[in-house]
Amino acid sequence: MVKTHKTQSILYSLDELRPIRSSVEQCRSYLMKFIEQYKSMNVLDVETRLLNRCVYKNWNARRAELGIQASRRTVRLLEQFLSKREQHLELILSEFKPDHVEIRLPSRGTLNQLLNSLEESSLLLSKVKRLSKVTVDRLRVECNRANYVHYNILMMSLCSRIYFLVVALEKTQKEFCFNMPAYLDYARFLSKAATRRQPSAIREATQLFARSPPTTINFASGSPNTSLFPFKEATITLIDGTNIQLDPSAMSKALQYLPTPGQADLLDWLKKLQDRYHSPQDFNRYDLCITNGSMEGLGKVFELVLNPGDSILVDSPCYSGSLDFLRGFGADIVSIDTDSNGMNDKHLNEILSNWPETKTFPKTLYTIPNGSNPTGASMNFERKKTIYEIAKKYDLLIIEDDPYYFLQFTKSEASFLSMDIDGRVIRLDSMSKVLSAGMRLGFVTAPVPLWQKIVYHQQVTSMHASALSQMVALKLFEKWNLSGFDEHTQRISKFYENQKTLMVDAINKHLKDMVTFNEPTAGMFIWMKLLGIQDTRKLIYEKALAKEVLLLPGSAFFVDQSKSYPFVRVSYSLCTPEQMETGMTRFGEVLREELAC
Repeated sequence: MVKTHKTQSILYSLDELRPIRSSVEQCRSYLMKFIEQYKSMNVLDVETRLLNRCVYKNWNARRAELGIQASRRTVRLLEQFLSKREQHLELILSEFKPDHVEIRLPSRGTLNQLLNSLEESSLLLSKVKRLSKVTVDRLRVECNRANYVHYNILMMSLCSRIYFLVVALEKTQKEFCFNMPAYLDYARFLSKAATRRQPSAIREATQLFARSPPTTINFASGSPNTSLFPFKEATITLIDGTNIQLDPSAMSKALQYLPTPGQADLLDWLKKLQDRYHSPQDFNRYDLCITNGSMEGLGKVFELVLNPGDSILVDSPCYSGSLDFLRGFGADIVSIDTDSNGMNDKHLNEILSNWPETKTFPKTLYTIPNGSNPTGASMNFERKKTIYEIAKKYDLLIIEDDPYYFLQFTKSEASFLSMDIDGRVIRLDSMSKVLSAGMRLGFVTAPVPLWQKIVYHQQVTSMHASALSQMVALKLFEKWNLSGFDEHTQRISKFYENQKTLMVDAINKHLKDMVTFNEPTAGMFIWMKLLGIQDTRKLIYEKALAKEVLLLPGSAFFVDQSKSYPFVRVSYSLCTPEQMETGMTRFGEVLREELAC
């Protein structure tokens, strides 16, 4: 049996398998129902739609045909196998001949892993295994290109075999699903626009060519000839005095179109990064897409799961960029109170448990869990665990927007991605705070069915993130390795921690007894409440600006911006120690004058 990291399984001993019903009649009837359900899925329609969107009878069509054939072959085999068995199920069990039977229902998996498990698993009956060998060999060649349609069909084949054992063990479908990893119905989360999205034939051809042998002659591409571009090579000097080199070969790639998800080697590197820092419990169910900054990814995620008028649960206060997008999109923004540990789980549960029957129930929760913008709050493990359980209870997706993850001043808490066992987390990461804000590099980590729709969306908008930025990042990461990246992010977190300490000292020195705040443990911001002052917008834009000091009024971070709020956001990322002292001295004078009125 091929072992996979953190894969959940159900084990049954042979003794547990023996005391089962003496007839296969009910087994056959249940299997017939399952076969009818399988047939009702209309796999022919899947094949037809694939053929219709193929410019040629290409890899999509061949792969769909092979997958459908394999799945039908398995179902037919099971029908034949059961129809020949009129004796006690003991005879069937004798064909297993193991000390135990392991039922393993994998999630997406890389297809090679899945096929290895399929080929070597003790779950397979010997006849099924013999029949499958030729098919598996053919599938391996075709599936190395990781087509998701084919994976779905392969999963049907696996499920049909597993279903037979479930019935034989008198396990109901409900009991079986309770003991296995959860699989969400992602279709219910998709917006109408996302449901309609189909792959771009041109973009799919670009990805196909990127995976083809170097000897492939490409008459399909509409890419320009890079030999006509004025750029040849580049040398970039790092702050430590060393260089990274983009030679003519690398520069040629950096100046050309890329597959939409991103440069393959950079994607591999980012997957290693996610595995190192988050260790998802089943990383195979996710995939990554590089975006033009995490904000582009966030916009595409919002459009993935929301129709105009749909409700979404957000932190309050919340990042103004997210609020502005959601307002313009026409979403129903539902504010959840926050405290020093981020989103308040009790208020979240209260809102959901008392949701009005007249309103459509929300599908999505959005939060910034570390160094939140604007509050600087960070969720501890217990808070995240409770919120994740609430999301499971009410079947919500969690959008984990975490641009300040590497700006934490204490040991990192587990992320929502790291604790996700259901595939209900979409995570957004950013390199803007780590490498460069101007490079515009972020990446989305999402369950594959949702990831695929994000890719389809990007195919027809930005096409892909900057190839030049991706190549520069790749060369830097290759120079650093993971250890070098870790050292770099530690230097960053120490810098911001020192900046935070200096700003806190300046606030305590010059604004004492006029403000309250929670000291952040991550990020770039301090969220201050001004005592005795309600309208901070007027105070900042008229009186503070007149004394040449600027803070951000709290109204920018609330859903209802027409109201007055006693809060301001202070950023400590750019200021020198001298500027912090001078600025807080000036702001202290503003507050004293206002309170004296």
